[in-house]
Amino acid sequence: MTPPVQEGLDTRIHSTFEWVLAKLPSRWGDKIRAATGNRFGIASQIWVGLGGGVTLTLVASLLALGLMTIVNASQREVTGTYMPGMIAAFDVARSSSELVRASPRLIAADTPEDLELVDLDVAREEEFLRTRIGEMTGAGLEGEQQDSVVRLASTLVESIDLIRESVARRMNYRAQVSELEREVLEVTLGTELLLVIEIDDQEFFMETGLRELTDQPAPISARNAPAELDQYRGLLNYQATQNEVSVLIQRALTQDDPGLLQTNRERVTAAMGDLEDALDDLQPATTELFRPSFQALGDLYSAADGIFTIRTLELAELAESEEYLALNEAITNDLLALVQPLVENAEISTQEAADRSATLLQIGWWTILAVNVLAVLAAVFGGWKFFGERLLVRLRHLSDVMRRMSRGELEAKLEIAGNDEVTDMAGALEVFRQHAIEVQRLNLVEALATEVQDKNAELESTLDELRRTQEQVITQEKLASLGALTAGVAHEIRNPLNFVNNFAALSVELIDELREELGLEDESSSNGDGAGPLTAAGDEELTEIVDEILGDLQLNISKVKEHGDRANRIVDGMLAHSRDEAGQIESIDINLLVEEYTKLAYHGMRGTDATFNVTITRELDPDAGRVDGIARDLSRVILNIVTNACQATQMRGKAEGRGYSPTLLVSTEGQGNAVRIRIRDNGTGMPESVVRKIFDPFFTTKSGTQGTGLGLSISHEIVREHEGQLAVDTKDGEYTEFSIVLPRAKAK
Repeated sequence: MTPPVQEGLDTRIHSTFEWVLAKLPSRWGDKIRAATGNRFGIASQIWVGLGGGVTLTLVASLLALGLMTIVNASQREVTGTYMPGMIAAFDVARSSSELVRASPRLIAADTPEDLELVDLDVAREEEFLRTRIGEMTGAGLEGEQQDSVVRLASTLVESIDLIRESVARRMNYRAQVSELEREVLEVTLGTELLLVIEIDDQEFFMETGLRELTDQPAPISARNAPAELDQYRGLLNYQATQNEVSVLIQRALTQDDPGLLQTNRERVTAAMGDLEDALDDLQPATTELFRPSFQALGDLYSAADGIFTIRTLELAELAESEEYLALNEAITNDLLALVQPLVENAEISTQEAADRSATLLQIGWWTILAVNVLAVLAAVFGGWKFFGERLLVRLRHLSDVMRRMSRGELEAKLEIAGNDEVTDMAGALEVFRQHAIEVQRLNLVEALATEVQDKNAELESTLDELRRTQEQVITQEKLASLGALTAGVAHEIRNPLNFVNNFAALSVELIDELREELGLEDESSSNGDGAGPLTAAGDEELTEIVDEILGDLQLNISKVKEHGDRANRIVDGMLAHSRDEAGQIESIDINLLVEEYTKLAYHGMRGTDATFNVTITRELDPDAGRVDGIARDLSRVILNIVTNACQATQMRGKAEGRGYSPTLLVSTEGQGNAVRIRIRDNGTGMPESVVRKIFDPFFTTKSGTQGTGLGLSISHEIVREHEGQLAVDTKDGEYTEFSIVLPRAKAK
């Protein structure tokens, strides 16, 4: 509700407004009623308030203008009589100081662009100095003083010009030094590269006896000959001396003291002599190889346009610039000494005029303060009675209702009395309130629809997650079925395999009995009764034939027994994999394991593709020895990697045809407490994008059902569980090499 005081004030204001209009001529009153809508609204109220404020401001301004006219007359005396000379004197002192301060900036400029920027500032300051000297000398200096000031200023400007020219020459020298530095770096790097190659070649020859890989190794006596040792020591000595020369030349490029630069030249000369001696100690061919770079390095430093000469000229220019800088400071001090008396006299006169102006300003200050106090009191009274009781009370009530409506209290009603814009706003807000109630109802319906859509999206996401989970379960079931199938196949193979092994053993015994019955056993096992039936018959040829056939038959049966035992071990491994049991840690012969499962992988490929073939090179280190581990797991690693290598060569062979020769290198190497296994093929290789993912589960580059993407992932996990390392080195389209490093014993 609107407070009663508000209603009373509103009535009084409108009554006053009508009384004023009634007192005016009817023609003016009608125009005001038409312009204001026959009410004293906020616009009219603001115009009345602004009019009162403008009136008070005009009164205060007129008073201030009168006082400032009086002060201005006093200040005109100061500015017209005393200030020009004093200002000019100050400007001369400041400008000369600025020029002196600009001199180090000229000297410090590193590039022509920097010099040009500083030069622009210096040129402006020089022109300003000449102008202010003219004004100062015309303001009271004697003739002799004027000549001295002009002479010193001209000398200062000439000195600045000389510094500018010296800096330009020094920049030219610096550019030449930079170019020489680049050439020295090229020569040094080229020489260092040749030295590294020569030293490596010499070390390689002394170690292997080979100059080229296609040569025959030289005998040890030739490798360790004094000439070879002298050549090796000479190369190292030349490298060390070359580095010393390079360091000394680099110091010359940054040396800022002429005396130290001269010392540097002597040291470089001595070092170059040592470098030449080291060069002469090398073999003639090597000497001729390095002599051009030696001569180039000496010329870059000692030539007429070399580093030492250019740096000497650069430092001389720097010293000359510093001399001019000291001269500028002395000139500036003399200028300040000349203009100081004028400044002091001008300051005294200025102070007297300023005191008179201060008195007038104080009077004006108190007058304007009194007017402002009256204006403030009037504004406070008008604001309190008019804006406070008339506008702010109703606006606060309007704001309060609006805040309540913004919090959702749409039932709050607004009732404001009056006949102005605030009343109009209250009516409009009531209309908005009615509309907001309707919009709130519509928003509730929209929110319910949005919530239903969100729930639908959440259900779709859950359904997608269930589908992915189902696919993973199906994959696991497939792997479990594969394990069960493997176990069944292994059991089915073992039964006939046992018959093969048993009958092979029985056949060996029968052959031994047949030999005994025929009298063909060794003399050491003879029963001493003379001979068997064949020997007794006297047919030696038949005896030899039968003995040879029985020997071959016994050898074949032993091979059958050997490979039957091997097949039996494979079946045991298949059963162990299908049961997913933890294997027993045992001592494993690495060479035997690698040899056996390389053959198994090869014959497995041959079993699926009779046309497949690959040349297998074995480099098995006799010192590879044994490691502690789970044999079935490590065999699985070898089998996976060799099979992948065979498949890679098969794919490249199909792509390139007869021009391609598939090869596979399998090697072992004993490394103290570890063993290294390398499996390298010249197959398709792998790009970098594939190498980053090959150990990820279910990642495969094979199409269709050719691979599950688990082989290398499982192999990597097996090697890691054995505390080893599995690494790959490959080049797309050329080769792939897997390296397995296994510790001989796992950490406890």
